[in-house]
Amino acid sequence: MRKRVVLLALEVVAVTLPLTWLWLAGGREAYHGVFVQLAGPVPGWLGLPSYQLITVPQRFINFVPFVALMIVTPRLSLARRALGTIVGLAVIFLGHLAFFVVSVAVYDEHGMTPRAISALFPVLLLSDSLPFILWAIIARGVLRDVVARAARSVFAKADGSARSTRAE
Repeated sequence: MRKRVVLLALEVVAVTLPLTWLWLAGGREAYHGVFVQLAGPVPGWLGLPSYQLITVPQRFINFVPFVALMIVTPRLSLARRALGTIVGLAVIFLGHLAFFVVSVAVYDEHGMTPRAISALFPVLLLSDSLPFILWAIIARGVLRDVVARAARSVFAKADGSARSTRAE
């Protein structure tokens, strides 16, 4: 069991490192260009002021852990993996768009103040956790099996410990 966990951790690192490099080597700028084209006019449509999209390159790296988890999760069918990845990437994009719109609204109301940052903190947490939430939803069957096996193992060990202390 421990050997499988170590191998899975190594696989995560082996997939995440090149994905991170690709993101930093040009993916971030490419996504920024696409995001500006698609999301730039949205605040104006909502009656909010236009702001430069400076947060995108620094903030929106959460595609990397999502894609890495989708690649390395064992026992996901190819169809679920492919469809889940496509839908997940779209949801993450929409999450980025929502984050941007909320940021514009908060900065419009509070300016660049500590109050604005504290107002955005829950949105930042949600944005950063979104890839993991989506992955957990997509891989729920795999996760359910892993948690059930772990629980059985823990309860079996606890039951065995209880019996050995009673026997003494």
